[in-house]
Amino acid sequence: MIWNKARECMSRDELAVLQGKRLVELVDYMYHNVKYYKRKMRNLGLEPGDIRGIEDLEKLPFTTREDLTEAYLLGGFTLSDKKIVQYHASDHSAGYAGMETITGYTQNDIDVWKECMARSISMAGLGERDVIQVAYSYGLSADGLSAYYGAEKIGAAVIPATDCKPAALIALMRRLHVTGVISTSSHLMRVAQMVEKKGLKNSLWLKAAICGGEAWTETSRKEIQGKLGIKVYDIFGLNELTGLGVACECECQEGMHIQEDFFLAEILNTHTLLILPGGVRGELVFTTLQKEGIPLIRYRTTGYTKINYAKCECGRTMARMDRICYGIDDMIQIRGNSVSVSQVEAALSELQDLEAFYIICIRKEHQLDVVDVYMESAGMNGVLVSENRAEVKRRVADAVYHIIGVEPDVYCAESERRKDFERIFRGMDMGKRVTVVDERRT
Repeated sequence: MIWNKARECMSRDELAVLQGKRLVELVDYMYHNVKYYKRKMRNLGLEPGDIRGIEDLEKLPFTTREDLTEAYLLGGFTLSDKKIVQYHASDHSAGYAGMETITGYTQNDIDVWKECMARSISMAGLGERDVIQVAYSYGLSADGLSAYYGAEKIGAAVIPATDCKPAALIALMRRLHVTGVISTSSHLMRVAQMVEKKGLKNSLWLKAAICGGEAWTETSRKEIQGKLGIKVYDIFGLNELTGLGVACECECQEGMHIQEDFFLAEILNTHTLLILPGGVRGELVFTTLQKEGIPLIRYRTTGYTKINYAKCECGRTMARMDRICYGIDDMIQIRGNSVSVSQVEAALSELQDLEAFYIICIRKEHQLDVVDVYMESAGMNGVLVSENRAEVKRRVADAVYHIIGVEPDVYCAESERRKDFERIFRGMDMGKRVTVVDERRT
């Protein structure tokens, strides 16, 4: 199901012309209305007339989260002649303690946001005849409103089931014949586990689910799909750009289609700062082609992915991005394979009944990479007692193996290899759920 065929299926040449036109307009407007950005361009010896299309994109300066924070302190990126109707906040502070990244939205931004989410929900095969349950929080983060706006725009019946526990969500699903769910994967996993435990799968009307807003794994997707008997689609968004809907999977599930008429994407080599070709993994960079509240040019997301520009079997021509992993240091190499730390953390977080801190220790043994996992209880309520320990260690080992492809040895810090644990954990940030220690570098 394609919401807007004229845009989602336009030729790459037509798209390049549209993107170029919007980029030229954006740069000219930013230069004459945002002093902070005008100064950045002048420092590079750039004038608006130097940008004639997307072929000139690499001439423009990057924008970072630190830039956003500095700009706020100096008066902000918000354009004075555009009325802000909503504010949302990101959960990172760009290095300034206690200062969230605040993003303003004009009514036009809201309309773009709705369009992107309508397209995304349609990619999951949901439409005006469906009943969609939105199980996101409606807080400062934009995710809850993103989902609500999109479901409303396609004409579906919407259930704003914020902060509902799994049992309540399932009761609503059965009573109101819910056909679609939009939530985090961890929340939907708890629902799926309860559905399976109570044997309720055949009493549900579900057709599809859309999950985003947190890191998750292909393994958890397959588990949810199996327990609920539906397809689960990945979706991406950033508050700095707009909420959910910047990119979403179609029925082919071969990457998330980027809404390229609104968001111009690049993949950056973080060492050379040169743009990489399609199919090569690097840092994701976005330019917001239509955003008014706080428009961004070449915004470095600090997330890693790769982009596929080939036409999709679904008929859409919009490029597709792989699942994103965050942090310049998020990628590590183990036995020649690139491994995402955030995906390891997501896999361990999906072990819902295990409240623990983990250290993933990578070392060399006989010239081969080996992996040890150390667990430290965090209110595990006795789950590591002797009769349960072997099963707990097996589950942790399986979760890590599915991501890194190497079978780890797992140790419970309460009783095993305590000296190694204390040596490795010394000076670590215990506020982090998962810490990676690479002893190959020492």
